[in-house]
Amino acid sequence: MKSLLFRLAGIFSAEIGSELYLKLKEETLSPSLFCLDFTEVTEVTEVGWEFLRKMAERCKETGSKLAGFGLKSEVPSEQNAFFSFFSEEAECIHHLESFYIGDTPANELTPKSPQEGKTIHCPECQTLLRFKQMGDHLCPNCQSKFFVNQKGWVSTYERLL
Repeated sequence: MKSLLFRLAGIFSAEIGSELYLKLKEETLSPSLFCLDFTEVTEVTEVGWEFLRKMAERCKETGSKLAGFGLKSEVPSEQNAFFSFFSEEAECIHHLESFYIGDTPANELTPKSPQEGKTIHCPECQTLLRFKQMGDHLCPNCQSKFFVNQKGWVSTYERLL
Protein backbone atom coordinates (compact mmCIF):
# COMPACT_ATOMS: atom_id res chain seq x y z
CA MET A 1 0.00 0.00 0.00
CA LYS A 2 1.36 3.39 -1.02
CA SER A 3 1.45 6.33 1.40
CA LEU A 4 1.90 10.02 0.58
CA LEU A 5 2.32 13.12 2.70
CA PHE A 6 1.18 16.40 1.12
CA ARG A 7 2.48 19.62 2.68
CA LEU A 8 0.07 22.46 1.86
CA ALA A 9 0.54 26.22 2.18
CA GLY A 10 -1.49 29.40 1.74
CA ILE A 11 -5.26 29.55 1.30
CA PHE A 12 -6.86 26.17 0.58
CA SER A 13 -9.36 27.26 -2.05
CA ALA A 14 -10.72 26.01 -5.39
CA GLU A 15 -7.32 26.25 -7.08
CA ILE A 16 -5.37 24.13 -4.60
CA GLY A 17 -8.39 21.92 -3.91
CA SER A 18 -8.87 20.99 -7.57
CA GLU A 19 -5.15 20.34 -8.14
CA LEU A 20 -4.93 18.18 -5.04
CA TYR A 21 -8.13 16.32 -5.94
CA LEU A 22 -6.76 15.50 -9.41
CA LYS A 23 -3.48 14.27 -7.91
CA LEU A 24 -5.33 12.19 -5.33
CA LYS A 25 -7.63 10.76 -8.02
CA GLU A 26 -4.54 9.74 -10.01
CA GLU A 27 -2.97 8.06 -6.97
CA THR A 28 -6.09 6.15 -5.86
CA LEU A 29 -5.96 3.67 -8.71
CA SER A 30 -4.78 1.35 -5.94
CA PRO A 31 -5.54 1.74 -2.21
CA SER A 32 -3.29 4.38 -0.64
CA LEU A 33 -2.82 6.38 2.56
CA PHE A 34 -2.88 10.19 2.29
CA CYS A 35 -1.74 12.55 5.02
CA LEU A 36 -2.39 16.29 4.50
CA ASP A 37 -0.23 18.81 6.39
CA PHE A 38 -2.22 22.01 7.02
CA THR A 39 0.36 23.69 9.31
CA GLU A 40 1.13 26.40 6.72
CA VAL A 41 -2.48 26.81 5.53
CA THR A 42 -3.90 30.17 6.63
CA GLU A 43 -7.52 29.55 5.63
CA VAL A 44 -9.79 26.88 4.15
CA THR A 45 -12.55 28.38 2.01
CA GLU A 46 -16.03 26.92 1.58
CA VAL A 47 -15.04 25.53 -1.82
CA GLY A 48 -11.87 24.10 -0.23
CA TRP A 49 -14.02 22.19 2.29
CA GLU A 50 -16.09 20.84 -0.61
CA PHE A 51 -12.94 19.53 -2.31
CA LEU A 52 -11.86 17.87 0.96
CA ARG A 53 -15.27 16.17 1.14
CA LYS A 54 -14.90 14.98 -2.48
CA MET A 55 -11.42 13.64 -1.70
CA ALA A 56 -12.73 11.75 1.33
CA GLU A 57 -15.51 10.22 -0.80
CA ARG A 58 -13.03 9.21 -3.51
CA CYS A 59 -10.82 7.55 -0.89
CA LYS A 60 -13.78 5.68 0.57
CA GLU A 61 -14.72 4.38 -2.91
CA THR A 62 -11.19 3.11 -3.61
CA GLY A 63 -10.29 1.71 -0.18
CA SER A 64 -7.82 4.53 0.47
CA LYS A 65 -7.59 6.53 3.71
CA LEU A 66 -7.25 10.30 4.13
CA ALA A 67 -6.46 12.39 7.22
CA GLY A 68 -4.99 15.78 8.00
CA PHE A 69 -3.21 17.63 10.79
CA GLY A 70 -2.11 21.10 11.84
CA LEU A 71 -5.21 23.06 10.83
CA LYS A 72 -5.26 26.40 12.66
CA SER A 73 -8.95 27.15 12.09
CA GLU A 74 -11.90 25.22 13.45
CA VAL A 75 -13.23 22.27 11.48
CA PRO A 76 -16.94 22.65 10.57
CA SER A 77 -18.98 19.94 12.30
CA GLU A 78 -20.32 18.54 9.00
CA GLN A 79 -16.74 17.89 7.84
CA ASN A 80 -15.91 15.68 10.83
CA ALA A 81 -18.08 12.92 9.35
CA PHE A 82 -15.93 12.80 6.19
CA PHE A 83 -12.44 13.72 7.29
CA SER A 84 -10.22 13.06 10.35
CA PHE A 85 -8.14 15.97 11.65
CA PHE A 86 -5.37 15.74 14.23
CA SER A 87 -3.27 18.36 15.98
CA GLU A 88 0.08 16.58 15.48
CA GLU A 89 1.69 14.84 12.51
CA ALA A 90 2.54 11.76 14.57
CA GLU A 91 -1.12 11.28 15.58
CA CYS A 92 -2.26 11.57 11.97
CA ILE A 93 0.32 9.09 10.69
CA HIS A 94 -0.44 6.66 13.51
CA HIS A 95 -4.15 6.87 12.65
CA LEU A 96 -3.48 6.16 8.97
CA GLU A 97 -1.01 3.37 9.67
CA SER A 98 -3.61 1.66 11.88
CA PHE A 99 -5.51 0.82 8.67
CA TYR A 100 -2.52 -1.02 7.28
CA ILE A 101 -2.09 -4.52 8.61
CA GLY A 102 1.52 -5.61 8.61
CA ASP A 103 4.86 -5.08 10.29
CA THR A 104 6.35 -2.79 7.66
CA PRO A 105 5.36 0.85 7.13
CA ALA A 106 2.70 1.58 4.55
CA ASN A 107 5.00 2.56 1.67
CA GLU A 108 7.74 0.07 2.33
CA LEU A 109 8.21 -3.50 1.14
CA THR A 110 10.11 -6.10 3.15
CA PRO A 111 13.67 -6.42 1.86
CA LYS A 112 14.73 -9.82 0.53
CA SER A 113 18.18 -9.60 2.10
CA PRO A 114 19.81 -7.19 4.57
CA GLN A 115 22.24 -5.92 1.91
CA GLU A 116 19.37 -4.90 -0.36
CA GLY A 117 18.00 -2.21 1.96
CA LYS A 118 14.43 -0.99 2.08
CA THR A 119 12.30 -0.36 -0.98
CA ILE A 120 9.71 2.27 -1.86
CA HIS A 121 7.92 3.38 -5.00
CA CYS A 122 8.68 6.76 -6.58
CA PRO A 123 5.64 9.01 -5.92
CA GLU A 124 5.64 10.21 -9.55
CA CYS A 125 6.47 7.28 -11.82
CA GLN A 126 5.98 4.33 -9.39
CA THR A 127 9.47 2.95 -10.09
CA LEU A 128 10.59 0.58 -7.35
CA LEU A 129 13.61 2.15 -5.58
CA ARG A 130 15.95 0.94 -2.88
CA PHE A 131 17.09 3.25 -0.09
CA LYS A 132 19.33 2.78 2.92
CA GLN A 133 18.50 5.82 5.02
CA MET A 134 15.87 8.48 5.44
CA GLY A 135 16.29 11.85 3.81
CA ASP A 136 16.08 13.54 0.43
CA HIS A 137 16.10 11.33 -2.65
CA LEU A 138 15.99 11.82 -6.42
CA CYS A 139 14.33 9.25 -8.69
CA PRO A 140 16.84 8.17 -11.35
CA ASN A 141 13.98 7.44 -13.77
CA CYS A 142 11.84 10.63 -13.72
CA GLN A 143 14.13 13.01 -11.74
CA SER A 144 11.41 13.88 -9.19
CA LYS A 145 12.63 14.91 -5.74
CA PHE A 146 11.08 13.47 -2.60
CA PHE A 147 11.77 12.93 1.10
CA VAL A 148 11.55 9.58 2.89
CA ASN A 149 11.12 9.51 6.67
CA GLN A 150 12.16 6.70 9.04
CA LYS A 151 8.83 4.91 8.66
CA GLY A 152 8.99 4.87 4.87
CA TRP A 153 6.52 7.71 4.26
CA VAL A 154 7.19 9.62 1.07
CA SER A 155 6.72 13.40 0.86
CA THR A 156 7.06 14.99 -2.58
CA TYR A 157 8.55 18.41 -3.18
CA GLU A 158 5.77 19.95 -5.18
CA ARG A 159 3.81 23.10 -4.53
CA LEU A 160 0.16 23.35 -5.39
CA LEU A 161 -0.43 27.03 -6.09
